[in-house]
Amino acid sequence: MKVVVDTNVVISAALGSKTCSMVVVKALEQGVIEPVIFPQELRRFVARLKKKEKYRNVDLESLFNFIEYYIEIVEIVDDYQLISFSTDLPDNHFISLAGARDALLITGDKLCLQSALRGNVNCKTPSQYLSDYL
Repeated sequence: MKVVVDTNVVISAALGSKTCSMVVVKALEQGVIEPVIFPQELRRFVARLKKKEKYRNVDLESLFNFIEYYIEIVEIVDDYQLISFSTDLPDNHFISLAGARDALLITGDKLCLQSALRGNVNCKTPSQYLSDYL
């Protein structure tokens, strides 16, 4: 089964979360697909991080390098119908792709998780995903 990994999980992995790092490694072993919106969402997320006081003086070069590498090794997909599952537009891309490809969506975002489950899309938190493999 292919896996769709939400932006927040990838960013958390890049920032050092052990749980999310393990999720990314395991998901890559299964095969990761990401929606066409994914690269711009990652870059937008990093731009928001830069504005936060906590990260203002942090060198984010390694974060950028991780993101660019991740984008290169996953399959970016654009052949899915966008369906409105959530009030958050980017979430709809991740949920729609997972639903269209019968893939597992991994997200730490409560709204995304609830929206996917309401739409009968296979979705788990990072911890739930890891508990299946450990």
